[in-house]
Amino acid sequence: MLTNRVLAPKLAQGFVITLAVIAVAVADVLLKKAASQHNLRDALVSPWLFCAICLYLFQIGFFIIAFHAGWKLSIIGALQTAFYALIVLAAGVMLYHESLTRLQVIGILLAFGGVLLINWS
Repeated sequence: MLTNRVLAPKLAQGFVITLAVIAVAVADVLLKKAASQHNLRDALVSPWLFCAICLYLFQIGFFIIAFHAGWKLSIIGALQTAFYALIVLAAGVMLYHESLTRLQVIGILLAFGGVLLINWS
C-alpha cells in the first residue's frame, strides 16, 4: 500500500521528469522548425534554435536536481523515453501531419504501460 511518505516523492519525481521531458520534446520540435529555414545559415541563427537551446539547458537543470536527490538513472531514463515518445509523436501528428499505424499506437501504449509498471512497482 502506498502511504503519503512514499507517494509524495514519487509524484515529485514524476513531476520533475515530466517537466524535463516536455522541455526536451518541445526543443526537438523547435529544432525541426529551425531546420525548415531556407538554408543552414538561417537555421543556425533562427530564434527557434535559440529557444531550443534554452529548453535543453532547462532539462539539464531538472535532471541535475533529480540525480542530486538520488533518483535512479534507470528509472529516469525509462520515464524520459516513454514521455518523450508520447510528446514527440503527438507533435508529429498534430503539427506536421505525420501518421501512425494502429500497430505503432499499440506499441507506444505498451511501452508507456511498461515504464509505469517499472516506476511504480
